[in-house]
Amino acid sequence: MTLTSTGRIDVHHHYLPPAYFDGLQPHSLCSYTSLSDIPAAIKDTHPPGGFNNPNWSPSISTEFMAAHGIATVIFSVSTPGLDVMTAEQSVPISRQCNEYGAQLRDSDPSRFGFFAMIPDPIEYPQAAVDEIAYSLDHLKADGVCLLTRYGKGNAYLGHEEYRPLWDALDARNAVVFIHPSNPADLNIINPALPAPIIDYPHETCRAAVDMVVSNTLSSHPNCKIILSHSGGTLPYLALRVASILPFILKGMRLPPKSTEEILDELKNFYYDVALGSGDLVLPFLTKFAKPGHVLFGSDLPYAPRPTIDFFTGNLDEYEKGLSEEERFAIDRGNALELFPRLQES
Repeated sequence: MTLTSTGRIDVHHHYLPPAYFDGLQPHSLCSYTSLSDIPAAIKDTHPPGGFNNPNWSPSISTEFMAAHGIATVIFSVSTPGLDVMTAEQSVPISRQCNEYGAQLRDSDPSRFGFFAMIPDPIEYPQAAVDEIAYSLDHLKADGVCLLTRYGKGNAYLGHEEYRPLWDALDARNAVVFIHPSNPADLNIINPALPAPIIDYPHETCRAAVDMVVSNTLSSHPNCKIILSHSGGTLPYLALRVASILPFILKGMRLPPKSTEEILDELKNFYYDVALGSGDLVLPFLTKFAKPGHVLFGSDLPYAPRPTIDFFTGNLDEYEKGLSEEERFAIDRGNALELFPRLQES
């Protein structure tokens, strides 16, 4: 038996639980025949170009797993999450989605896991903390999925209003999977460039740096945080950020951080390679991230299947030049450190 014979662990793999799919349908742009028919409230809460609910079923995931040597997927709900729903919808739907995830996990624990979803922690802070407690303590979720930003404001994950959320996660040594959401400014720049193409990678970078500047990371050291899509633009802007921020912090009379401290915090994130793998990206990412912090991810089913196959194929080609131990680390070994229950399955 080789090191890779037990298969990849996909930490960036989405699903649409029935309660979420049904709750999202009235807000999906596919429900309208023309732009003029779309209510203003829906236009205001969605990225340029809008979104349609992708087709998903457990069989779609298992077929993809077989095609790409994936042994286990950790399911998560993607953007827009529950942001477009009212409290009366979002609080019970988050509970129903998490219970669905637990049932799916229990049907085959070696193949399925899930990151819990929460209602908007800005609008419903206590409900969000309660859902974290229920999901991690009772349902035994593999972690929690957070979006980079919630609501219509500019409160990214380092905002002080998220402090109770991070306290609850830190107390449970939680794995936190961060997925980009829509930017605060939804003005259409180019209809051919919806938010996921350009804005999402920037949003990941913005949220990550916000957590560093606000000391969210340093004050919650027990959280293990995964950034999507090879960290978006973060690895490539890290030196720029780390070399300038100390002077900005000093000028604002905020707690000081050195360039070395900032870089250390940025490198301490975990990075999944969904839609961000290949011989142009991976050599830099594996050099930038701390050892053991690069993870396999696919982004099924939101990206077009040919795009996902393209990036996964890029990873396959790149890994041909790695040692067996290096391949195993990216495909499975690093994730096993985050999800030790999979070592026993």
